[in-house]
Amino acid sequence: MRPLIAEHRALRAALADLKAALSPRDPNTQGGPDVVAARLDVLRGRIAVHFATEERSGLFEQIVERAPEQAHTCQRLREEHEAVLRQLDDLRAFGPEARRAPEWARGVRSLLSELAAHEARENELIARVLDGSVGAGD
Repeated sequence: MRPLIAEHRALRAALADLKAALSPRDPNTQGGPDVVAARLDVLRGRIAVHFATEERSGLFEQIVERAPEQAHTCQRLREEHEAVLRQLDDLRAFGPEARRAPEWARGVRSLLSELAAHEARENELIARVLDGSVGAGD
């Protein structure tokens, strides 16, 4: 689990940087579409590593072993990984001019919301199953 903890920290830092660039409140924070696009590139790398680490660690297999009734939830979370990567790639494919459209910023905000919801679902599942609140047969 230690690699996952480190990945969560790195991922949170990349997300915080992206949020700051999207809506800079501090005059010293760089923002704007080009900065956001660069932060999306960083996030894409971090999130790909994070998802791969989750897969390699056997996280979902551990959950299903302890709580077989969570197999569908684990499958859905894996599918969300693929969807998030596609959404990131779609946003990164916008050119410099298209990034200035309000739709692009809305897409980035939507991605951030989806990532927050995904992380909450994953964390809740891990807490319930791997931290012992739910066991096989519960």
